[in-house]
Amino acid sequence: MAAAKTKSRNILGKLSFGIVTGLENAFHTYGAAISKRPFAFIIACLALTGLCSIGLINFTVEERPFKLWIPQDSDFMRVMAWQKENFPAEYRLHVAIYEADNVLDKSVILEMLRIHEAVASASTAAASWSDVCAKMPTITNNYFSRRRRSVSQEIASGFYSEPVAVPRAKRENEETDWSTVLDRETYCGFYDKIDQECMEHSILELWGYDRTYIEDLTPEEIINDVNLEEKSAVFGFPTNFTEFLGDIVRDEKGRIIKAGASRQMWITHINLTAIDAGEFVDDTGTGMEVDKLSFDWEKELIKAVLDEKERPKGINLFLMASSSFGMISQATIMGDVQYLALGFGVMFMYVQVMLGKFNLVEQRPVLSLMGLSCVGMSIFTSYGICSAFGVPFGPVNNILPFLLLGLGIDDMFVIMQAWSNLNPSEKKEKLGERIGLALKHAGVSITVTSVTDFAAFAIGSGTVLPALRSFCLYAAVGIAAVYAFQATFFVAWFALDQQRLEDKRHGFVWFWKPKNWTPNQCSQKDLCQTFFHDVYAKYLFKLPSKITVILITIAILAVSGWGLSNLRQEFNPIWFLPQSSYLFKFFMKQEQYYPTAGEMGTIYFGRMNYFEEMPKIEELVNRLEASDTISEVDSWFAKYKAYWEKQAIQVPETDENEEEFFDKLSIFLHSPSGSRHRIRNFRFDGIINCTDPAPPILASSIEYRHRPFSGAKEQIEAMDNLKALIKEIGFAGEVNAWARIYSGWETDKIIEKELYTNMGLAMLVVFLVTLMLIANLYMSLMVLLCVVMTLVDVGALMHWWGLTIDTVSCIDIVLAIGLCVDYAAHIGHTFMKKEGSRDDRARLTVATIGPAVLNGGFSTFLAFIFLANSDSHVFITFFKIFFGVVLYGLFHGLVFLPVLLSMVGPASYSSIVDSPTRERGEMDPNTQAPGSDVEGKVAFRSPDEKMASAEPTETDSLTPVKNIDANGCMENGKSKLKGANLNNISDSEGSETVAVLLDPVNEKNNENTKL
Repeated sequence: MAAAKTKSRNILGKLSFGIVTGLENAFHTYGAAISKRPFAFIIACLALTGLCSIGLINFTVEERPFKLWIPQDSDFMRVMAWQKENFPAEYRLHVAIYEADNVLDKSVILEMLRIHEAVASASTAAASWSDVCAKMPTITNNYFSRRRRSVSQEIASGFYSEPVAVPRAKRENEETDWSTVLDRETYCGFYDKIDQECMEHSILELWGYDRTYIEDLTPEEIINDVNLEEKSAVFGFPTNFTEFLGDIVRDEKGRIIKAGASRQMWITHINLTAIDAGEFVDDTGTGMEVDKLSFDWEKELIKAVLDEKERPKGINLFLMASSSFGMISQATIMGDVQYLALGFGVMFMYVQVMLGKFNLVEQRPVLSLMGLSCVGMSIFTSYGICSAFGVPFGPVNNILPFLLLGLGIDDMFVIMQAWSNLNPSEKKEKLGERIGLALKHAGVSITVTSVTDFAAFAIGSGTVLPALRSFCLYAAVGIAAVYAFQATFFVAWFALDQQRLEDKRHGFVWFWKPKNWTPNQCSQKDLCQTFFHDVYAKYLFKLPSKITVILITIAILAVSGWGLSNLRQEFNPIWFLPQSSYLFKFFMKQEQYYPTAGEMGTIYFGRMNYFEEMPKIEELVNRLEASDTISEVDSWFAKYKAYWEKQAIQVPETDENEEEFFDKLSIFLHSPSGSRHRIRNFRFDGIINCTDPAPPILASSIEYRHRPFSGAKEQIEAMDNLKALIKEIGFAGEVNAWARIYSGWETDKIIEKELYTNMGLAMLVVFLVTLMLIANLYMSLMVLLCVVMTLVDVGALMHWWGLTIDTVSCIDIVLAIGLCVDYAAHIGHTFMKKEGSRDDRARLTVATIGPAVLNGGFSTFLAFIFLANSDSHVFITFFKIFFGVVLYGLFHGLVFLPVLLSMVGPASYSSIVDSPTRERGEMDPNTQAPGSDVEGKVAFRSPDEKMASAEPTETDSLTPVKNIDANGCMENGKSKLKGANLNNISDSEGSETVAVLLDPVNEKNNENTKL
């Protein structure tokens, strides 16, 4: 019979025998060795941790968004590098939004003026507003001599008339441009002497920030000025003041009579000389290098604007400073790490309750603490090794301790469950042998889950997204470390703790041995084990229960499939801000009051012959203005052309040469309509002045604004179309479109592909690893089925819970693959080791490993439950996704898979080869079957021996049997062992020993079959 079985072994059977036997023997030897020299292994683990921690010297935190969320070979990063080298940013924008019932009320305007004065007074020890602000010349027609004449005075003098709305274009044509009136020498002499003012923009420019003037305004005058005036009283430039207003209300004539919001802007200048000298700060929020004086002053700006002490009731203010994003996102993620301490504390109490018993001796506080210490050691090991190899630490990596905490506790519970499942004969062995046997049973199971987790993250590390790559590398090393420490450090402490327990010493104070100690009866009850053994396993496998489970699973999968189909793809850096922060509120108000304001972008032009390229520049501007994806174009070329055509000069003139072009460009860039373009849109190879032609152009730019889009698909299409348009025109030099928001759009463009690629590869590797370690194709496919269904359910939950496919959720989903496979893999591996009918094996599987799986899942949930209160998008996304992973993972692992296995489960290992998991005379763990009051009894008969009970008890009923055939029938045919488990076990001498396990579930079968 044995020879026949050997011949029938297939390749997978041989692989199963080799892998399982080899791993179990290795773990058995390893566990026994640890128990003999626990202190040596403890010291070795601590030394390894210390050695790896040396790498923390090279620990680097990466917080720059462009180094985290965007492929480093993308167009965005390429153009950004070019811009930094050729057109470095010199200005930083800071915006405040005022909200009130009517921001055109004088009380709101006076509050805006108070904030203006507070900002002007803000200073540090080294810099004031005038030191850091960007400045422009004040080219006004009346030299700020505009005077107010009240409505009442005009009526009294008989000169009052109802204001008449004049078209803006007509008013602009009627404005006097002194650069076209005066000769160049006179104008430039005046221009060089005029004052420059700090760049601050709001409706306050209508009145030149004159407090006396503003305090004397009437409501009618405010309305008239807002509707009619379109030139700044400060700078003299044409300005559309209605763009500062939001939630506008107009009367029947179209005049603005009310507004719910108003914007106020400050622009600061970056000192590039200080940056070249190394005196700068790397602003993580914008990715810009900012001189220290300006960066420090921005902090004072934030304090001054957000100070609410003097703010009138009914007026709300929302601020965005350029440095706000970096400061807030960093503080939020680092601040939420406090939840890790709470998670460890709660986990310690839970582990203590589950591992120990409620009495002085059998409690295990030290062992629980050492088990949690394995997580801490794995964190140091992971951070140290990755830092040593130069892998930066990203903000998402802060969730890694929570992940390792859940996985480490899971391994701990599996090891302790294997210890509890030792049969009576095994429990009589010496401590070292018992620990070896426990690790033998648990080792393969935790290896399956740990290797699959490691493989999932190793695959994820191949992504093009830097943040995901960093997290996967740290996670892969951490998982390998926590697996090794739990199998070594924890087992070593368990050996010491068990010695202490068997010597009846105090669980916390080990040198204290309570006198006359006996355990109280209550502490000997294991409610979780009792529930699984006597209740859950008994009723789950009844036919009505099976039908119900299958129907519920199908229903959940169908509904979840619909939910998953509605999951959107969208990434927005704003989500990294806490919802309680002032910056997040600012963006929400901006979206509310300025919904038509699309995203701003810039087209950069590098070195080229601008004179020869003018027709192409004009074509580009015209096609941008005609594009249905562009709502606004702010082009220096359009203004340049209008400036000269207003003087009846064609652009370009027929006989014009390049030198004349640069001369005309210089005149335009010093005119009222061109000065702002000189400051913002050009970089020259030299200093430009009013009286001479402009130097050669190194770089220039044109601003544009996209129209609002409904989703990522439209955004990506608009970005790609614009890039294609520039390429189609065919400029002779470097020309690129770039917008800060393109970082998110380019990420959206590849994130879905990255997600499904990583998911597919991770599941393939998980399947292959599971197949290699479980060594059964059908079981591996069933485990993979549970993983796929869990991911579908989690994807639907993401949609219903307001999440989208972004970089953070992509990381969490890849992470979820590694975690949800644990639950199913434990069940699948244990099922393969059990013998008997499918129902019997499923019952024994649930009763044996079920408590450990539940404890592992619940402990994982406890590890991150406090993140539900987090303000961080990273942590709240992690909580939501992992809540679904634990919920659906446990359902498919503990409910659906056992039922499926009881119906179509594959044969056990021992049905393929001689049992690699049994030694001669060894009983199957937990021989009392679920739902049965009678222990399963094993009897052995060799040709020359009588049968004997492995553990005789009062309930044993063993009688000699003459012969038992291979089908479990007595020789006389009068009695048949229904449902009996029959094993052929060859001893070391080759003699056959037949082990008969009476039906552990159906007592009637036992009554009919007495050995």
